[in-house]
Amino acid sequence: MQTTMTRTLILISLATVLSAASVACAQEGTGRSGGLLKMWLKKKQDEKKLVAQTPGVTTKLDVAYLSDGEAAHKLDVYLPAKKDKPLPVLVHLHGGGWRAGDKERMKDTGLFYASQGVLFITPNYRLSPKFQHPAHVEDCAAALAWAFQHAAEFSGDKTKIFLSGHSAGAHLAALVGTDATCLQKYGLKISDLAGVIPVDTASFDLTSADNENLVKNMVKAAFGEDPQVLKAASPLLQVFEKKSYPSFLIFNTTNRAAASAGGRKFADKLKGVGGNARFVPVANHTHGEMAAGMHDAADPVGSAILQFIFPDAKQ
Repeated sequence: MQTTMTRTLILISLATVLSAASVACAQEGTGRSGGLLKMWLKKKQDEKKLVAQTPGVTTKLDVAYLSDGEAAHKLDVYLPAKKDKPLPVLVHLHGGGWRAGDKERMKDTGLFYASQGVLFITPNYRLSPKFQHPAHVEDCAAALAWAFQHAAEFSGDKTKIFLSGHSAGAHLAALVGTDATCLQKYGLKISDLAGVIPVDTASFDLTSADNENLVKNMVKAAFGEDPQVLKAASPLLQVFEKKSYPSFLIFNTTNRAAASAGGRKFADKLKGVGGNARFVPVANHTHGEMAAGMHDAADPVGSAILQFIFPDAKQ
């Protein structure tokens, strides 16, 4: 019976990973035959290596960040072994086209950052098509507020809380970091964030005609077609003069011309209103490799993020 249960859990885990991986493959224009299983197997191998390389890292899983009983309103915490001083905090939002993904897939990323001395927090959030905007971003804001409220309990420094995301999670991170209304209900300002790190989102402007057709379909499913809703959900269109924004570190692969151009445009607009923003175009990376690069100190993505979080560290 135990063997049967174990096999069932493995199959459920595989199904979850394949669902999110299919979104990534579609965004990259890659075929699915054999590729998804290979991706899953490599991920499990990478996780085993990271576990071996991160002794002392501990976790607190499935912590409720809202007390409403909603299954998606839970997060995982990865704690560094050394907690002799207040730790920087990274809240990371998973990707999946606003319709898939799970915090459980962030294990390798969580282990990596905890091993680097970062308190890593990753939440789930409600997904489409069952839920539409603003459900996703409301949940992300609630999880971020939880981090501000509870960081000190895990030796975290609430003055050094960073928000990151990959793909759809990058869009949501950028929206939380530009739309002040997201955090207002929790008594927080977007300038309370130490920095925002969007990694390879497909679009900062959901109204743009330049968005890839696949992205347009995902946007329709998650946000609808009301022009005012799409405008309100576009980070690029939430940047104004005389507003204070956190520092931004923005990544896009150069493999996707429209997305990369959008990332540069977003950074330029932030800088144009006096904000601190850096755009990092990354060559020879697929959408999936941009995510994997986050947990590799030798990758241009991972190394730049560590420098952003630890600006005074010796290179």
